[in-house]
Amino acid sequence: MRDILLVYGNESQLVEEEKQTFLLTHSDLDVRLLSDEVGPARISEELMEDSLFGDAKVFCLINPPIFKKSGQKDNEQWDALADLLATYDGDNPILIIYHDIIDKRLKQNKTLLDALPHRECKRLEGADLLMWIRQYCTSHGYTLTPNGHDYLSNLLELWKDVPVAFMRTEFDRYFLLLGEAKEIDQPFLMEHSSNYGAKNIYAFKEALLNRDINTLLELFPFMMNYKEVDYAMSYIEGQLRLQLLVSEGRAAGMNRNDIEQFCKNHDSSFKSYPIKLAYEASSRISLKALRMLLKGLYDIMIDSRTGKGDMLRFRDLCVTYCGYKG
Repeated sequence: MRDILLVYGNESQLVEEEKQTFLLTHSDLDVRLLSDEVGPARISEELMEDSLFGDAKVFCLINPPIFKKSGQKDNEQWDALADLLATYDGDNPILIIYHDIIDKRLKQNKTLLDALPHRECKRLEGADLLMWIRQYCTSHGYTLTPNGHDYLSNLLELWKDVPVAFMRTEFDRYFLLLGEAKEIDQPFLMEHSSNYGAKNIYAFKEALLNRDINTLLELFPFMMNYKEVDYAMSYIEGQLRLQLLVSEGRAAGMNRNDIEQFCKNHDSSFKSYPIKLAYEASSRISLKALRMLLKGLYDIMIDSRTGKGDMLRFRDLCVTYCGYKG
């Protein structure tokens, strides 16, 4: 029976998980690794050898250049190997590992994908990454609480291109810290998660709304050196704009559900958890001070885009907001 699988994509951790699953189904067989350095002719020879003496093995092909890239010249030997794999019906299982995305617009690639059983392991984002995290916690006997889930959801909106491998290492560390405890909640995540950029930006935003000037001043060196400071400021502007919307809605007599429905009715991208946080914060926030903060932030962002930005102005603006007594 034909036993061949292609695993490909730009998410190395998921590729590795699929690889281990395939190898476990053939744990009684030796594994023969064949990289592209072996060359297409030698790989073809090994695949074509019959297992006359019962020495069947799993062939694991690592990054064979059998898929085309735009503008790439043809290579007859690699093309011949691709044809062999597309029609392979030998006794030895074959696992093809390709650590890259595949351009499905190219006819040769589409034809080969149609011929090979395959699993794509592309970079997970947003809800897909959260699902992977929940499943990983469950598989190890831990539970991500609703507020822990919401906290991560909010962070992942800000934190782009998070490798699954990083999240696996991060949660493995959490499991060790938790010991006999089995729930992962927001306070635990805020205290123990690594000091990555998104966490600091989120903490800065929370400190700003809470008028926690000590935390703001502690985080400002990070904000001033953050390599994507314009993105960070854009995120903070969006969160302050949400806070203004929610605070004005509450001042007009709307409850949290009313505000959520209002956002849905107007196709807003604001989600339930940030609205919940903003609603809870609105009772202690001065609308006048918030409007002044947003106005000043807009001016700084415009200057920044014309090369005249000054983060010290942003610091002074935030300090002024924290000290506002009106």
